[in-house]
Amino acid sequence: MTPVRRRAAVGDNRRVPGQRLTRASATSLAVALSVTLASSCGVKITQPTTPRSERERERAKTSPSRSTTTAVATPGAAAPARTAPSARAHPRARGSIAPAHPVPAAFRPAPGAASDAEVRSELAQMAAVERAQRAQSLSAAAANLEGLLPWTSEPKSGNQVSVASVFTDYGLGLACGGVLGRNELGVAHKTAPCGTLVTFTYGGRSLTVPVIDRGPYIAGREWDLTGATAAALGFPGLGKIEWALAQP
Repeated sequence: MTPVRRRAAVGDNRRVPGQRLTRASATSLAVALSVTLASSCGVKITQPTTPRSERERERAKTSPSRSTTTAVATPGAAAPARTAPSARAHPRARGSIAPAHPVPAAFRPAPGAASDAEVRSELAQMAAVERAQRAQSLSAAAANLEGLLPWTSEPKSGNQVSVASVFTDYGLGLACGGVLGRNELGVAHKTAPCGTLVTFTYGGRSLTVPVIDRGPYIAGREWDLTGATAAALGFPGLGKIEWALAQP
C-alpha cells in the first residue's frame, strides 16, 4: 500500500516527513508569493536578478579592503625617518614670534612721507640744537664777555648787597684749580681774580672765603657760594646777601 503524504496546512511550520525544503526553493516561493500579492493589488515589482547575499559577496570582493599597516621593527633594519613638524603648526620652532599687528601686504607709505633715515637725521639735528642752546644758557657770560665790567671797574668800597646762589658740582674741576669737595669753602665770581678774599654776612653770621671758580652765569646773580659756605652762613640757596672785600 502506497503511503499518503499529508499536505501542510497554511501556517503550519511543522515539517512533513519525507519533504525537504531547500533555501533556494524557500526564496523562490517567497518571491512568487510577493509577486502574486502585488499583482492582485495592482503594484508592479521589479524582481532583482541576483540575490542580495550574492551581491554583497561580489561587492566585498571588488571593494578595496581598509586595513591598518603596523610597522614591525626588524633587527638590523634602519629606523623609519621621522617627518619634521611644519613651521606653520609650530611657529616658535623658527625662533621668532609672529607680530601681533603685522603690516598688511598692500601697505604703501603716503606720497611725500619722510623716510626713516630722514627722520633720524632731523632728530639728530634737533638734539644738536638743544645741546647748543643749553650750553649757551649755562655759559651766558661767555657770549657777553665784552658787556661784563672788569673787576677793577666794579664798585667795591664798603658793604654791598647782591643776589647770590649756591653750586654743588662736587667732583668737578674748578676754574682756579683743584676739584670741588663737599667741605670746600669758597665762592665763584665772573671776573674777580682767583684767591680774592670776600667777607659775606647773612643772618648775623660772617665768613671770609676766597674766589675759587667762575660764575654764576645767570642774569642778576653776582656770587655763587659753595655748599659748605652756604651751610656755614645758614644761606637758604638763593637770595640777597651782604658782602665786602676783606682787608689785607
